[in-house]
Amino acid sequence: MRVFPLSTALVAILILSNALASSSLAIGNSGLVTAGTGQWFDYVVVIMMENHSFDNTYGTSVAPNSWNSNSKTCLGNCTFFDSFANSNGLAEQYTDDSIAAGSIGDYIAITSGYGNTNPGCNSNPPGSSGCALLRVSNIVDSLESAGLSWKAYMEGYPQPSGCVNNDAGYPYYYHFDHNPFIYYADIQNSTTRCSHIVNANSINPQPNISEPRCWPIAVDNDDLFFNDLNSVVNAPHYMFLTPNTVDDAHDCNDISAGNAWLNRVVPQILGSALFTTRKAALFVTFDEPDCTYSMPTCPSSGPQLYTVWASNSANPTTNAGLKSVNTYTHYSALRTIEDNWKLPPLIPSTDGSANNMTEFLRARS
Repeated sequence: MRVFPLSTALVAILILSNALASSSLAIGNSGLVTAGTGQWFDYVVVIMMENHSFDNTYGTSVAPNSWNSNSKTCLGNCTFFDSFANSNGLAEQYTDDSIAAGSIGDYIAITSGYGNTNPGCNSNPPGSSGCALLRVSNIVDSLESAGLSWKAYMEGYPQPSGCVNNDAGYPYYYHFDHNPFIYYADIQNSTTRCSHIVNANSINPQPNISEPRCWPIAVDNDDLFFNDLNSVVNAPHYMFLTPNTVDDAHDCNDISAGNAWLNRVVPQILGSALFTTRKAALFVTFDEPDCTYSMPTCPSSGPQLYTVWASNSANPTTNAGLKSVNTYTHYSALRTIEDNWKLPPLIPSTDGSANNMTEFLRARS
């Protein structure tokens, strides 16, 4: 990294401003830029839902758990999925690009561009004999090199912060393979970096029941996450929010619980102090198509994944009402975040060659 000459007085100012999350750095060949100031947004929240295709989550709603394998509707109540997509930016041809290793492979791809994760890492904790830690560069490396802050918020995290490498059942419903950050050696082996992986919520309301866990059921309210969004000084530039396995629609083929959770959290995100007073964007997608369980059988569907870019309508960073048929993948989402802050691609053949999603984003005024 090449740093442009700065006067002693300016260096002092920059040191002070870094404490306020607005330091100046040179990034690549982009010239002198302000850390946090992106081309389209200064803050981003990424949410990954689970195990449903676009056809399962968008379209005509039916009563929860009333559909069958021949249904041409979404799988339950998808009213919020519909309204959220229709009023924001919907990528209708977004897929996971058949990334290897199922669920964890998708989480790794969207945070590093690496597409060859060991399938055993879905069931074997990171660092175990069945899942070696990944020694690949990742989004955290890029963010920190550019002076950008980050946190990963995990619903149902069984401790306030740190690297939790095992599942936690009732009342948490946390799955370690939905937390990509613990798979990277340079995060797992750093107490400081592990401290950036934090609990999203202080109350775990779901009952102690076996799978499938379907609607009607309580959904979480991520109060600890919202505390950061409503205290701009504490909000990191990059935020990755992982719902627990009830709220992310993993634990039921019916989509109604995921619909209810998004209906609860998305308005709070978009209405937060961060989204109303700063340039912030929300990105919501699913990890992969196909339902979790073989029964009830889900209707056949394509590989497309429900994917939306959104922002506060009175302080927009995204284009409202846009429906695009351009092709995108998880690498595209990563590439877009990299391009926003002029971060170099992590892998030339994946995020480095992916289409970015800038058609959904508004030029800064």
